[in-house]
Amino acid sequence: MPEIPEQFYLTKYPYRHYDTGPKSSKGIYGKKDDHMPSETFFRLPESKQQRIIEAIKEEIARVPYENFSIGNIIRHCSISRGSFYQYFKNKEEIYLYLISGYQDQFIHFAQETLDKNGGDFFDMLEVTYRYAVRMLCYKDSKAFRHNLFCNMRLYEQIWQKAGSTNHGQEEIDRLRASVDKSKLRVGSEEEFCVLFDICMINALKDAAGIFIADDNEQKVLDNFLRKLALLKKAYSK
Repeated sequence: MPEIPEQFYLTKYPYRHYDTGPKSSKGIYGKKDDHMPSETFFRLPESKQQRIIEAIKEEIARVPYENFSIGNIIRHCSISRGSFYQYFKNKEEIYLYLISGYQDQFIHFAQETLDKNGGDFFDMLEVTYRYAVRMLCYKDSKAFRHNLFCNMRLYEQIWQKAGSTNHGQEEIDRLRASVDKSKLRVGSEEEFCVLFDICMINALKDAAGIFIADDNEQKVLDNFLRKLALLKKAYSK
């Protein structure tokens, strides 16, 4: 598998190393994201942004979603409650923002892989899944990752909300359009979309084992790659 870039391990923000433009409430591709903090947050000095994000991550690592306390963030960062709510509307937006950072990196990595491999769908799935599992297994503390992702009801709600934004749908559409369908046994675009969704659902389900069943990296990889091999045998020319 390809090496994960060094800056991935060093970044303080899950989304940050793909952001090359001015700090704003636009997404990493320059489109407005409904699940981003306000413009006010991005106008803060970067050191203050970092302090707030680090305090949020520490609070997430400390307690599950139900017990997350904005009051603790406020005290830790010495800011007023009114100021904090100018940055984030509520704790759901905080979780949405952090989870969406992971989602954006997965989509960006998948797109880069397709651009490099000539649109090979199954190669992209395997390479991206290995990258994603490595990220989910090792980036940030285990307690943070567990509490961020283990609430499946919240996670599904956030994922659906993120996927419903124009930004999210545009990037998924671009990803699908970059696949070379001539290498696949699919009779129509609709059939390909069904195959795409089957692969994504299984990838998410197996990756969830990291948080729900405390599966290790190799087990999570093996579970998905066995299914992927069967799908590749059936649909690859």
